[in-house]
Amino acid sequence: MQIGVFTAGDLEPAEIVDLAIQADEAGLDVFAVGEHHNPPYNSSCPATLLAHIAAKTTLKLSTATTLITTNDPRRLAAEYATLDLLAPGRTDLVLGRGNTAKVFGWFGKEIEYGVPLTIEHYETLKALWPNRPYLWHACTRSPEIADLAARNNDGLFVFADQTEHVARYRDQAENPRLGVLAKEVETGLRLEPDRLLVPPAQLRQIATAITSTSTPTPTAPPSTQAP
Repeated sequence: MQIGVFTAGDLEPAEIVDLAIQADEAGLDVFAVGEHHNPPYNSSCPATLLAHIAAKTTLKLSTATTLITTNDPRRLAAEYATLDLLAPGRTDLVLGRGNTAKVFGWFGKEIEYGVPLTIEHYETLKALWPNRPYLWHACTRSPEIADLAARNNDGLFVFADQTEHVARYRDQAENPRLGVLAKEVETGLRLEPDRLLVPPAQLRQIATAITSTSTPTPTAPPSTQAP
């Protein structure tokens, strides 16, 4: 299992980079940045942030999530293929549809068409980028997204408290991989995920757990006294 930290982007860009460095120093596996275009977020260009983080850490780099609906899939392929070249073997993407009608409108889209846009743009991205890294699909409400992930042998990402489509996905997927966003480590672990991402507030707890499991327990020196 991989474990890491995600930020929705409600930090200054420099603070996001510092958080990633802390995660790397704590021994975590993954760092993920969300894509948002409305206040109070500062992560409208996660590919740029992740490229900078790639140069400063050894972490696996991901998104939480990349908006497959409002972005041009051609642009996504160009940006993240470049990131993959800069950090080979260290990148993947979590694709999501978004849930803010206003943001859809800013990009000339309508939220009512979120599911068909997701499917259409995903197929375009896949065709343009045959050597792409691993893809995950964020699924909160729509069984169609779970089916899409299973049909293409991609991963499924869910919130720890929104898991109604996990069984459906696992039943269909040839090689199911589950990612979980959880507010607390223990909550996420109950779902037996392949990847667990928690918010920055949990970073210290994870670091402590990693240290305690990786540090051998000291043993007393052998006695020189006869029994």
